[in-house]
Amino acid sequence: MNARRYAVSAFVGLAAGITGGLFGVGGGIVMVPGLVLLLGFLPHRAHPTSGAAIVVTAGAALARFAFDGSVDWPAGVWLFAGAGIGALIGVRIIDRLSTEWLTRTFVLVLVVSAIRLLIPENASESGGFAASVDLTLGAIIGLLAAGTVAGLVAGLMGVGGGIVFVPALAAFYSIDQHVAQGTSLAAMVPTTIVAAVAHGRAGRIDWRIAGALGIGGIIGGLGGAELALTLDPLLLRRLFASLLVVVAIRMSLQSKKRLRRSPARGI
Repeated sequence: MNARRYAVSAFVGLAAGITGGLFGVGGGIVMVPGLVLLLGFLPHRAHPTSGAAIVVTAGAALARFAFDGSVDWPAGVWLFAGAGIGALIGVRIIDRLSTEWLTRTFVLVLVVSAIRLLIPENASESGGFAASVDLTLGAIIGLLAAGTVAGLVAGLMGVGGGIVFVPALAAFYSIDQHVAQGTSLAAMVPTTIVAAVAHGRAGRIDWRIAGALGIGGIIGGLGGAELALTLDPLLLRRLFASLLVVVAIRMSLQSKKRLRRSPARGI
């Protein structure tokens, strides 16, 4: 039984890694549903375990984007500055939230991010992408705010924060989609480390399952990032938005039924 669980975990990690590398997210939008729907985890255990695995999954994808030069490192630093604070807040309040509320919030974040990505932007639609963020005072404040929200999402929901980072960079700063995704990963890796350390100390992470997820995630992350760099940025943006909607619908319909049958926390 354990061997089967680890094999399923590695497969989920592979799928999450491909998704994460392709769209510049940590893969939590695949890992969390996978843990809940396939392995019987409940959200308060699935989110932290997913977050721990994202450290290596996002790191593998980041290495490929960095090699291509598709990372705005200064913007990534400012995003992380806010995200580290948000992640610690999320870790502290997760045990005060109900399973039902946590699941609904996760779905809401996915839908809002998808809608924002699909709103046409003149600069993006005309191909006028920027290679980096112009770090004015207003831009820095915006990056810190986006980082804080993303960190809160990461600490609460076991995702890397990319579902906030990527839309913020692409939609609000008109950054090239490839650079937005690479920068998202750069901010995500240290953010998930902060969250994973805090959750680990609280005993919320299944480290063996996280390890199996990470093994598959490394392979998938490298492959997904390689594929992403070959796709048109606008197509990639629309695919990303579509993915968010699909995952939100699936989580809303299927995990809600499961949570009603198993209201207790943990696994």
